[in-house]
Formats: sequence, C-alpha cells, structure tokens
Amino acid sequence: MSIGQYVVSSLLSVVISASTVMVMHLYVTPKLPVATVEVPQISGLTVEQARAITEPLGLLLVLDGEKIPEADKVQTGSLFEQRPLKGSRLIHGGEVHASVAIPPQLSTVPALVGQNLTAAEQQIQAAGLRLGVVTEEVSATLPPGQVISTRPVAGEKLRKNDSVSLVVSKAQEQFDLPSLRGRSLGSAKAQLEQLGLVLGDVRKGTDDNAADGVVLRQNPPAGTKVQKGQKVDLTIND
Repeated sequence: MSIGQYVVSSLLSVVISASTVMVMHLYVTPKLPVATVEVPQISGLTVEQARAITEPLGLLLVLDGEKIPEADKVQTGSLFEQRPLKGSRLIHGGEVHASVAIPPQLSTVPALVGQNLTAAEQQIQAAGLRLGVVTEEVSATLPPGQVISTRPVAGEKLRKNDSVSLVVSKAQEQFDLPSLRGRSLGSAKAQLEQLGLVLGDVRKGTDDNAADGVVLRQNPPAGTKVQKGQKVDLTIND
C-alpha cells in the first residue's frame, strides 16, 4: 500500500468513526431508556432518617431551610413541604427538597378581666396577638365597657397573631315603669314578672274610694326608669 493510499484509508476511518459517534448521539442514545427511581416519603421524618432512605437510592436530599409549619400536627425537627412528592420518579442524582419544621413562637393570653375594651386591645396587640370577636353581655358585677371573660382564658399559650375573643359588659336596658294602680295584687305581680321585674315588699293601706285588694301606690312610682331584675314595692288597699 502506498503512502497516499494509507493516508486516504486513515482519513476514511476517522470520518466513519465520527459519523458513528454522531449517529449514536443524535439518534440512538436519546431513545435508550433512562433509569429512574421512585421518590420515597420523607415528610414527617428527621433529616437523618430521610438521608438514610434517599442516599441508597442515589437521590440527593436538599434542605430548603427551617420554617414554622402552619399545621400544628407537624413535629418540630421533622421534614415537611416535600417536593417532588412520594411516588414521583427521578433520575440517579436527582434532588428531593424539604423544609425542617421549627417550633412556632408562642404568646401568653394576658389577664384582661375588669379592663376596658381599649386597654384590653392594647395588651392583646402588645402580646403579639390580635383582637377577635367582641360580644356583649349584661354583668351584675362589672360596669359597662369592661371585659367579663376572654376566649382563650388568661395564661393559655397561642401562636403569634392568633386571635383572642372578648366578652364585654353592657348596660342593662331601661324602660319606664308602668302604673299598677287599681290592679289586684295578682294582676300586678303577673305584669311585673312579664316585664322582668320582681315583686318587692307588699304593704297595706286604706283608701275608701278604691276597691279592696287593689294597688294604691307603688315604689318606684310610675314613669320611673327601671331595668330587669329590679324590685317594685306595692301598697294594697285593705
């Protein structure tokens, strides 16, 4: 073989080899199946437990940092917000991401009973909490506008920005006491009970111009502003 023939033969071999590599790269290799592994469940596990599962599968555990989980059931130190989820498939060396749960910041519900609404709201905010629902009830011991109770109760631990609901005292509704003069004792008592009032002392009096057994006078007198539960004394003609 001459030197020229040898050179041509060598060049031809190089061209054929390069063509073969190109064909394999462009047409054959993409059609070969890629080995994948199923992503395991790592949510709820510790970092060490998760690595012990992912590393033998050829997967890389990537921690996205520490976060406070929104759900109370997530245990501190465990993983959550896994992606991709269990059952997904990754190639060898693929990444499985998750966050590490840290405990939430807690605030203590302050003692608010007996304080006015404005002061109570300020203390709630100072504790890192927020005012929730405010309802009103009549209190026999507290003046209007003061806190009767809280939900949750004082001393309970809450997450930051959780709400505290209040029950605040309100004034009893007042109304004009009607006249009971001329009514029988039984009729007068029934009307008082219907109005939410209480029959007080019953005394005897005399009025020749009135029928026996009817109301002559009442205390407080008719037209007085009264509220439910108040006593009304009567004087009955004898």
